[in-house]
Amino acid sequence: MPTIIAKPFDPDMQQVLSEITTAYHAGELSAKEPSELPEEIYTIEAEDTMVGYGVVWEYHNGKQLIQKAERDYFSADERYLEKDFYIDIKSQRDFVFIEALDVLKEFEKRGYAASFVNWLKAKYPNKRMYVYTLDKSRNFWFKQDFEVLGNTPWMTYN
Repeated sequence: MPTIIAKPFDPDMQQVLSEITTAYHAGELSAKEPSELPEEIYTIEAEDTMVGYGVVWEYHNGKQLIQKAERDYFSADERYLEKDFYIDIKSQRDFVFIEALDVLKEFEKRGYAASFVNWLKAKYPNKRMYVYTLDKSRNFWFKQDFEVLGNTPWMTYN
């Protein structure tokens, strides 16, 4: 059973991420400005080895995630494709956004990502969760009981 550990998302952690070549978001996260990062990153550890990590944001209103989505996910000329996202999120309060969930390639297919999602569900039992999915990860999110948000790449739980 893996352990989830909250660690400061500081320059030292960004250095650790910069050295990871077998996870999708590591390089991107290692290059972000501190103001673009949450205070903590959650590492997934098994037998004292980091096997993955998750980046989670807690938001108090939908406008915060809309601003992040417009900056990081939507190009200005494609925002109209995300209308279902805007409709759903604009009135949301107190929810969670999963920005990244990566398991290092050599540790994939061992249930670590599913354990992390179950941990999040226990940590935030009454909060709605959002994730922006890639085609290759969508089946994983379906298995975790997330649902597609209209006609968008976004998925939601709760």
